[in-house]
Amino acid sequence: MRSPAAVQAVLPEAIATTFLVAPKRILVATDLTDGEFLIPHAVAQAKASGAEVTLIHAILPAETMPVDPATISYVDWERMEGDIENELLKLAHQIEQQGIRCHTVLAHGFAADVVEREIKSSHATRLIMASHGRGKWGQLMMGSVANQLLGKVNIPVFVVGPRSTHCPQHARPQRILHPVSLTGDYKRGVELAIELARSFGAQLTLLHIPDRDVEASIHPGCTLTWAENLFAILIPEGVQAASGVPIEVRVAFGNVIDEIRKEAARHCADWIVLGVEEGFPFWPLKDSTAYKLIAVADCPVLAVRCHPSAQKQSAVESVASLAANDALSRPVA
Repeated sequence: MRSPAAVQAVLPEAIATTFLVAPKRILVATDLTDGEFLIPHAVAQAKASGAEVTLIHAILPAETMPVDPATISYVDWERMEGDIENELLKLAHQIEQQGIRCHTVLAHGFAADVVEREIKSSHATRLIMASHGRGKWGQLMMGSVANQLLGKVNIPVFVVGPRSTHCPQHARPQRILHPVSLTGDYKRGVELAIELARSFGAQLTLLHIPDRDVEASIHPGCTLTWAENLFAILIPEGVQAASGVPIEVRVAFGNVIDEIRKEAARHCADWIVLGVEEGFPFWPLKDSTAYKLIAVADCPVLAVRCHPSAQKQSAVESVASLAANDALSRPVA
């Protein structure tokens, strides 16, 4: 069987987009304390695309566990593993009660390595996980795992951050926010966001936050013109009508993380769909925009890895040119 990457390489672009938007195999990485907020997302996404689900849990090497070294020899490892397996099966039962086929995987090793291996062997095309577990140890471990996986896997990663665990209504999104950078393969990200919104019957907001140097060149009275020209570039004529998706384009200025959070709050976003470009300095995501956003966002983030484009500034230049022409065509008061 071909891997997801191999399939995408030979499929037409439209089919490859559907392949990412409508996964047939969803992998859910769990630390067994996050089921109450991960399961609703797994169920909603599996139902939307007719997918099967695999729950995976990694049993860490004994020497890395937060256990007093003096007591390790007294731990009943076989019983502990049995208890863990039972908890995993309980979560799987919740999913199966919704009419969704669910498998379980219990493996020894570091979580990021275990999950990455399972993605390759199961050919999963979406990963769902939490970015922070419960308690100080859980926060440290899950944060580290999410960070590693965001930088290593090639499939979309749906991350429930620490501020969005209390909102199960986000499981089936009605409002999606997609920040657009206008660099790299940004059109691919827009296509994915539109298709996601279409599949869930959701509204879509596209948000662009210009770089500081571009921001300085924009006349304060031309923000609306920028948004209008941006819409023309991002949404080819007829695409919105054909998709049936209500689409709004917004332009904001300032700190990227702050502005995305403000727009998500204004829009009451259920999901933030974030395209992260492969090959950029912030990948892998140590202190990247994506990971910082996941840590503070009030709703889950779907991070989709995009491929670099040869002409990265063409879109910015096109919008700037259209805005300049529009400004010149206005009558002088």
